[in-house]
Amino acid sequence: MILITIRDSLYFSFAGVKSVDYGILNVNLNSGMQEEVFFSSQEIIEEKVKGRDKPYYMRTETEPLKFSVSFAFEETWNTEKIREVARWLTQHDYYQELYFVNEDGLGSERIFYAKVVDDSTLVHNCLKQGYINLTFRCDSPYSYSPIMTSRVYKWNYTPMEIEKNTYSMGTHQSTTTNSQGNLILKSQRPQWSDFPTGTKWSDI
Repeated sequence: MILITIRDSLYFSFAGVKSVDYGILNVNLNSGMQEEVFFSSQEIIEEKVKGRDKPYYMRTETEPLKFSVSFAFEETWNTEKIREVARWLTQHDYYQELYFVNEDGLGSERIFYAKVVDDSTLVHNCLKQGYINLTFRCDSPYSYSPIMTSRVYKWNYTPMEIEKNTYSMGTHQSTTTNSQGNLILKSQRPQWSDFPTGTKWSDI
């Protein structure tokens, strides 16, 4: 499940490289309302038997996420830059980390592991200006949250020595000690009147 919108994100990061390093923006080519993938496609697997019109439901299979994007160059490019961008986006043997952010760096709370698939096109005006159309396929139907870590707390350990080594010392409530010094319950059933005024259950 995506759970976030990517059309309103201006920048992105893929395979550990940020789009701003190549002067590339995440853009929308359609005017008006934007369409997002709400959830991955699902297929119902059923079994049909002879003589029964209603099939037997077996399971539901969910396809990995797949979505298309358009990335535009802020400035003109040259042949070397196009080759570098092509290697960065397409030449990977396995899924790479992908996330989208806005100009404030916000929005990276959901991470995809994706790979470019299908046809990729470069649309330009013959003046080395234009954009790229790509399709990403993810490794699962879900996006992921980043690793959450907390601050490191310094542990100050101070050894503590307890000098009391027998149950006969200290105050007893509903308990006493036998001749061997072991702790035992009093034979007399305790009453509320035996406890000091203001005693709570948590104090007993």
